[in-house]
Amino acid sequence: MKPWIAFFGVYLLVLAVPTRVAGAGGSAASEAPVKVVVAVSPGAVGAGSEASVTVRLDPKPGIKLNKYPKIKLQIPAVPGLVDAAEQSVGNPTAPPADQMETNYFHGSVDPLTIAVHVDSQAAKGRHDIQAKLSYFYCVAASGYCAPAKADVTIPVTVR
Repeated sequence: MKPWIAFFGVYLLVLAVPTRVAGAGGSAASEAPVKVVVAVSPGAVGAGSEASVTVRLDPKPGIKLNKYPKIKLQIPAVPGLVDAAEQSVGNPTAPPADQMETNYFHGSVDPLTIAVHVDSQAAKGRHDIQAKLSYFYCVAASGYCAPAKADVTIPVTVR
């Protein structure tokens, strides 16, 4: 096998590894193209009420986040704790080919804010909800673009 073929195969394998990101208080993996920050308000919520979850994405220098496809946060239902919820930010369609620069967030990215209903029978204490974040990014210097997925931990405290 030619050396460049082996290198290319390893390069593709590295690209296929999903991005993993920790939520509030956690550390982000070094290969993640964005820093993800999760905030929950109020800090402690009563059973049967709602909490507001805000997810902010801070792209690393040289990284551009796309508006299309949309950035999406999916919170699964956790029986006895929270209902499923989903929110997205971005554009529903791709820009015209001659206006591709309009497809990128410039500077800060609009935060994703979503209301999460806490079950009326939810147990008191802190609960970590595992959510999924998906987005598409591009490296400004090379033009390389790819989809990314991240695991996000949402801390919900029931009082």
